[in-house]
Amino acid sequence: MKALKRRVVSDAGELAGVLAQCASELEPGLRLLQRSATAGEIGVELLCVDASGRLVLVASDVVAGPETVLRALEAVAWWREHTALLERMFPGAAVDPRGAPRALIAATRFGDRALRLLRLLGEVAPDAVECHLFEDAEGLVVAFDRLAVTPGTRPPAAPAAAPTDEAQRAAALVERLERLRFREVFR
Repeated sequence: MKALKRRVVSDAGELAGVLAQCASELEPGLRLLQRSATAGEIGVELLCVDASGRLVLVASDVVAGPETVLRALEAVAWWREHTALLERMFPGAAVDPRGAPRALIAATRFGDRALRLLRLLGEVAPDAVECHLFEDAEGLVVAFDRLAVTPGTRPPAAPAAAPTDEAQRAAALVERLERLRFREVFR
């Protein structure tokens, strides 16, 4: 049995390089089109196409925070507005210009704020994948863990407080004032 030693990644560029080398392992049928791509003013680490021909934008960071989620969403929004460029930029890549682009975030760790935001976004949230790097005698070993980010549930409503004596008096006063106003309408 070979011993694996965890490799700490502290550079986002190193993580992006590893992801580019094993993009097809992020999900079945994923093919790398371009590394370090920009979508308007927003940069993503990888442009890929999935098995169904949809454009997949991969944003990566050592620790994914809300800014990583926002960057991925902005890149998707830009490509949705500029789908006509797909055919010109990637001729023969079998990218479906009618298929809505989607995002995938790969990070060594996801911060609580990023996870909270992904849960809030629900169905439109980018896919989240944790990337773990290890080393053994033969070299680098990469493991991906797809996070199941389910939308949060609302907390149960707090039970209504029992009316106090003061609250009962205030309610009675409001009721009397409303009756007076009602009577004055019919005078």
